[in-house]
Amino acid sequence: LAQLQRLLGERMGKDIFFYSITIDPKRDTPKVLKAYAEKYGVGPGWLFLSGKDEDIRLATKKLGLSRVRDAASKDGHSASLMVGNEPSGLWMRNSAVDNPQFLATTIANFLGWKNAAPGKSYAEARPLALDKGEYFFQSQCSVCHSIGQGDKMGPDLAGVTARRDRAWLARYITAPDKMLAEGDPIAVALFEKYQYARMPNLRLSPDEVAAVLSYVEGRGDARGR
Repeated sequence: LAQLQRLLGERMGKDIFFYSITIDPKRDTPKVLKAYAEKYGVGPGWLFLSGKDEDIRLATKKLGLSRVRDAASKDGHSASLMVGNEPSGLWMRNSAVDNPQFLATTIANFLGWKNAAPGKSYAEARPLALDKGEYFFQSQCSVCHSIGQGDKMGPDLAGVTARRDRAWLARYITAPDKMLAEGDPIAVALFEKYQYARMPNLRLSPDEVAAVLSYVEGRGDARGR
């Protein structure tokens, strides 16, 4: 969402406003939320909200954001993005960890923003040449991670397949919420180091996890040469 904020530019705080609502108000105190906002360069038009448990439950229910599994595990919540068009009364849901450029385009279309520059014809578009691992990394992981370009919301993954046991990596990608809840020392250390940013459970299949790891490993090797 920090990248999405930058893509929306001057429209933030004018044509569109972000409201991030915690589901863990005991941990997410105003001080914690303020530090989180400062770390990721949150600008005008984006507020981080907390409050009483019952008020948060009511707000998330009214917005259609509540999940049964939220009550059982704070780590298992879905990072959902609800977009409302106040004049039309229409709403839509997206994943908050989707590709920022895709989200920016989707929101612009939904809100009826017109791009002055003419769009290219689909006939001019180059065919996609993404392998499965690249596709999942770019669409699901690149918001929080880079490969060789430094830390973002999460760690830089260059060389991670050499630093970490592959079986551990596969399990962590598959169920980061469970590993954190179990007190896995590496998962806990990462959680604390990166300002308590929770890695979402993306519900990837074993084949998808293997593809992501192969892509990360290949990209890391290429950058190391």
